[in-house]
Amino acid sequence: MKHNAAAWVLGLSLLSVAPGVAAERPSYNRRTGLLEVPLLGLRKAAERGDRAELGRWAARIGVARLAKALADPDRGLALAALDSVAYLPERLLLLDGVLARCDSTDAQLGERALRTTGALLSDADASLLETWEVPVEVTGRACRVLAAVAAREDRAIEVRLAALQGLADANAICAGRNDIMALVHDRSADIRRAAVLVLAANDARTSPALREASKDANPGVVAATGVALCRQQQASRAKPALPFAPARPWRELVLAPSTPAEDAAEMLSCLVDSGDPTDAKTIEELRGKGSPLLRGLTRPASDHP
Repeated sequence: MKHNAAAWVLGLSLLSVAPGVAAERPSYNRRTGLLEVPLLGLRKAAERGDRAELGRWAARIGVARLAKALADPDRGLALAALDSVAYLPERLLLLDGVLARCDSTDAQLGERALRTTGALLSDADASLLETWEVPVEVTGRACRVLAAVAAREDRAIEVRLAALQGLADANAICAGRNDIMALVHDRSADIRRAAVLVLAANDARTSPALREASKDANPGVVAATGVALCRQQQASRAKPALPFAPARPWRELVLAPSTPAEDAAEMLSCLVDSGDPTDAKTIEELRGKGSPLLRGLTRPASDHP
């Protein structure tokens, strides 16, 4: 009788343990009887930012338990699960669980889930989606969620930018599915710039939006438009005529102090291919007094070790 009472008390104490705390302790799977590794290792790997360790823990924990961790009320555990998902070969099976966190009122959780959604779809093609039996409606919903969050002015800028980055990463799946052209009129210059860079990968129907963005008062948005047009030109071997001329020539944008270095670096390829003597002169000028990044990129191939 005493033994039964002790067991009953022990059972109550185990039931009272919070889900996040219980997840840190080894447990046995009721169906298989096998010992399951605790989730503490996953959390610690995420805190250290150790990608290799995250991948190893994710593989040991498995899809089913990671799905539960994604939905866990323990914020730290949910963040760790989001960090680890991308390292699983069967990661697309967790797309639904990740999407459920995208609209979280917790800005960090929402941002992490949006970025993870983009990462999950970044290398997904029709054959991979078929292999893991991911329904078309699920990928469509993922694209809609990313576009909807990007358009919400009541969300933090970091969250909206994460949604736009997710759309850029998932371009092969999401391009043409959602209309984000209205974002070139957003109140935030950061959002306008990010939207332009996402539009760059879409079809010719984005030309009117890019044309408007090329006249933006913010130099970062204008530079992004130059990058967008350069990407469109580089995407075609035939290099057809651009849908419209840049508001400022690429050489001016590359040399402008207000142009981000990464934008200038991308536009260099269009300067090299232009055949315009003035553009060739700009390349020579950059070799002599450009930023270290641009000097390195414009060096002749014979100068590289």
